[in-house]
Amino acid sequence: MKRSRLKLFKTTSLTISLIGVILILLTIGVIGYVVVSGLSDSVSTTVSSGSAYDQLDQLKTEYNDINNKFTELGKKLGTNPNPDVKTTYNVGKVKLSEISQSLSSLQNDISNGEPDSVIQPKMNKTESQIKEANEIYNQIVSK
Repeated sequence: MKRSRLKLFKTTSLTISLIGVILILLTIGVIGYVVVSGLSDSVSTTVSSGSAYDQLDQLKTEYNDINNKFTELGKKLGTNPNPDVKTTYNVGKVKLSEISQSLSSLQNDISNGEPDSVIQPKMNKTESQIKEANEIYNQIVSK
């Protein structure tokens, strides 16, 4: 009878040890998966935001160019310009203000890690606003 209990104890302790080792390995596997998954998400977000920063820099450059054009144009117009030209000029300055706000909003969204599905439409909107400001500038210069 003692041998039977000893064998039973040996089998039970071996089974418990085996289950313990399996649970430890599963825990390490799950923790490893979570860490690797987090790192890959971080890397893909960083790469995505890198290209967004590049696009944002390009938009800022275009904005600065058109803003400088409007500043020079304002100096050339003087105090007594044609009322139609002055109205168009003011519309352009308002458009530049909107672009500036859009660029600030984009900067914040990219910094906060917003997804590309949120950032890209705002980029496209800002780009179209810059084109509109250029068209307004060209209308003034052609008059």
